[in-house]
Amino acid sequence: MSGRFRSVWLSWAALVALLAATTGLAYVPLGRAALPAALAVASVKAAVIVLVFMELARATGLTRIAAGAGLFWLCVLLGMPAIDYLNRAARPVTERTLYTSVSPPPRR
Repeated sequence: MSGRFRSVWLSWAALVALLAATTGLAYVPLGRAALPAALAVASVKAAVIVLVFMELARATGLTRIAAGAGLFWLCVLLGMPAIDYLNRAARPVTERTLYTSVSPPPRR
């Protein structure tokens, strides 16, 4: 078996093992550590796909820069709504704030 096919089969086996880890983590009560564990497994899966199947490990510098620019742009597009959501002030909804911007208050 050539080196290319061997790396594809090993990466497939690694992805199947990581899929089993993801499924297993879903049934383990980790509490607050569940999200970081799931994100770590997902990051390793993404790294395997990027390095082996997208062949960024053997790519030229320009291809790596383009992949990095795409990742940066994805972070910008996901980060802007997150910043907007985190910076909004939580104000209680009263009758006055409910009707001032939408329609006039009901007459009594």
